[in-house]
Amino acid sequence: MARQQWIPSRTDLPGMGLAGLIGSCGLLAARLLPPSPLVSDVLVALLLGALVLNTPLRKLAGLERPSAEREPDRYAPGLRFTGKWVLRAGIALMGLKVQTSFFGRAELALIAGVGVVALPSAFFVAHCIGGLLGVRRPLVDVLAGGTMICGASAVNAIAPVAGAHREEQGIAIGVVFLFSVVALFAFHPVAVWVGLPTAFAGLWSGLAVNDLSSAIAVGSQMGGQGGVMAAASKSARVLMLAPTLVVLSLLRRDGHPQRGRSGLRKTVLDQLPGYLLGYLLLAGVRAGGDRLLGDNAAWGAALGADRFLVDLTMVTVTAGIGLHLDVRRLLSSGASALAVGGGASVWMASLTLAMISLVARGGYSSAALVGSVALFVSYAAYRAGTSGAAETRRLRGRFDSGAPMSLGETTRLLDAAEHEGRLDDVLLRRALVQVHPSIGELIPARESPLHHGEGCRWVTYWEGKSGWALVAICREPGSSTPIHAHPHRLLGKAIEGAVEELRFETVDGDQVQVSARRVLGHNELCETDGLATLHVVRVVGASPAIDLQLRGPEQGGPGRRLRTERALDFTALRVGERVRVTEEADDRPGHGGEGAAAGRVPPVQAA
Repeated sequence: MARQQWIPSRTDLPGMGLAGLIGSCGLLAARLLPPSPLVSDVLVALLLGALVLNTPLRKLAGLERPSAEREPDRYAPGLRFTGKWVLRAGIALMGLKVQTSFFGRAELALIAGVGVVALPSAFFVAHCIGGLLGVRRPLVDVLAGGTMICGASAVNAIAPVAGAHREEQGIAIGVVFLFSVVALFAFHPVAVWVGLPTAFAGLWSGLAVNDLSSAIAVGSQMGGQGGVMAAASKSARVLMLAPTLVVLSLLRRDGHPQRGRSGLRKTVLDQLPGYLLGYLLLAGVRAGGDRLLGDNAAWGAALGADRFLVDLTMVTVTAGIGLHLDVRRLLSSGASALAVGGGASVWMASLTLAMISLVARGGYSSAALVGSVALFVSYAAYRAGTSGAAETRRLRGRFDSGAPMSLGETTRLLDAAEHEGRLDDVLLRRALVQVHPSIGELIPARESPLHHGEGCRWVTYWEGKSGWALVAICREPGSSTPIHAHPHRLLGKAIEGAVEELRFETVDGDQVQVSARRVLGHNELCETDGLATLHVVRVVGASPAIDLQLRGPEQGGPGRRLRTERALDFTALRVGERVRVTEEADDRPGHGGEGAAAGRVPPVQAA
């Protein structure tokens, strides 16, 4: 039975340990320093991780500079585990931090009325600016999410759904925190100049400042009930994390194989992140516990333990992000991200201030009108700037520049190229070189129920009308294929773990000879010529391996599989050594001539 993905293996421990150590140092440093909203534990952890990577400490720790997949660094498996499973645990535990006892009916109505306009319009504005500057859409998603909801926590929660890279997570965390710091100096003078009452100024702080501690600090500057009202409106924004994740899951479905459900309800269930259920469950537990247990000491201790665990998981995840922040690459993309985050933050602050100021003066209808116009205008601009044609132009520009492409971006690019008759060998090779899956995109391959032979499973991400398809193969440690030849052309590259290929050539009717063997370098293409290329692919080392493949049209009929008289030790075969074989048709899934459609995850049956 295969090991469950959420259980760490021995190879995960170095990366998890390094991220945990750096994150714990960040948490400890933030708590030892004098309390200040200018200091955040996640920011300290991020900076410490980046410091280790970009100084001589990197060589001392044995770190490699991050490539797109960060291989063959020994910390890679654990950092991937931290970025996926430790993050998910932290998001679920965040549900217990949602404090609903602040809410009164009037405050809740005002928060809801302003938030339902300001949050989506900030998303639209961020994407308008991002489109104009050519910023990658997942980075805009995490910048918008951090601005809309709760800073670094929202960035980390949204990144897997949006398909962001870890480097983009780090950029977004830095940007949204920067504008929280700006708010500490700018909001109070603006509130005084506008003449906003303290309670309303506190509501504005909670609705417009990204980071929780900064929002409460800004609200407290307003005096009176400002801090309490900031906490109330900020808690309401945190509640919006759940619906935001669901909506983004539906918007960002490209690049993820679908299970074939039909109907909106089933589509939502398909796209609902599993960890979000834990978040919602614990949010419900918090609401019930606050009502039933109140000031009970045991309940308070449980909430305190949860806060500590959330802090620990988030600084660990953020330290792992810092270990991917190459300063040279950060500087090249930081200015555009700053413009997107700044534009969204200024829009969010301005719109919420305008609406709350009007409500404070009794102008409820005027506030509703301002909000409606702002929402309509921002949505119209978003639609114009993110149309299919505009997205395709930006995508081609990034591809032509040699920039890394996610699986979702690659599938859109292949679709467009096929539609225009440009799907040639040059483009296919470039597409495979530049595809680098982002956070969460390989989960369907890791969890696929579809076997592709002994010890490996697969999933199809894209299948064109021309017969070309993009698939991912997930291989267990120690697994190897038989000697075989595909019934289609193949372009492939390893992106995780270590994979070795042995090539064979026929020297007699019943004998083949090892003609070459090599461990594939990451981002090094491997090409086969259909039935003419006999080879073996095996996993080297104790970690699972994943390779991406562009497989060409079927040649008709099944592939070739060669059986040997005895079990072979492929590790001991030398170049030039001969093996006696018997040839037969290859009936493994995906090798029998049925095409890449066999790699589609089957529909989920309705209950």
